[in-house]
Amino acid sequence: MHYGPGLYPDYRHIKDSQLTLQGEGTVTVKPDVVVITLGVSTENEKVTEAQTENAQKSATLLQTLQQLGIQPEEIQTISYTITPEYNYIDGKALLRGYRIEHLYEITVLNVQKAGEVYAEAVEAGANIARGLSFRISNPEPYYKQALTLAIQQAQEKAKTVAGALGVNVNPVPFTVTEESNSPSQEVAFSAKATPSIEPGMLSITATVRTIFAYI
Repeated sequence: MHYGPGLYPDYRHIKDSQLTLQGEGTVTVKPDVVVITLGVSTENEKVTEAQTENAQKSATLLQTLQQLGIQPEEIQTISYTITPEYNYIDGKALLRGYRIEHLYEITVLNVQKAGEVYAEAVEAGANIARGLSFRISNPEPYYKQALTLAIQQAQEKAKTVAGALGVNVNPVPFTVTEESNSPSQEVAFSAKATPSIEPGMLSITATVRTIFAYI
């Protein structure tokens, strides 16, 4: 039995005649943004001197980044910590000084320039590297494509199941629950020379849980 648009019978009252199916859609996209997490660590017996040294090295790092075209709004402090450091002698903890860590999250809008930014940052005094992540500046259109594919897959599953059962299914689900997914990719590296950073492709995935009615 076939029904045209708007002519499907109302199956929703038939609670025992329902198919609950999951659909998944994936779109692959080349990232256009890379976010690098790095910073400056300094140690000194006196906390004020450790802070002063860290501030000086951080200022040099920020100046270098801005010379590379990184805008101030693309550089964000994500942590600033002061940690006491101890030596342990005969079971006793003896304070030897303080360690200051200032971590930044740097957004590079040109993926091809990420390796240069990393190398120049290390040259300027950055001695902490916490890896990087590739992102997409505007993932919403791609996510919508993935969402469409997810619903289409659920509909195909409904047709397959209905055919196996010998029943008629309404191809329009009366319940769709979206499960969000975040496109991201993490990689880690350590290098003194300019590293070759290959972003590859990111997968944007959308998943839906659907309920179809059948008779």
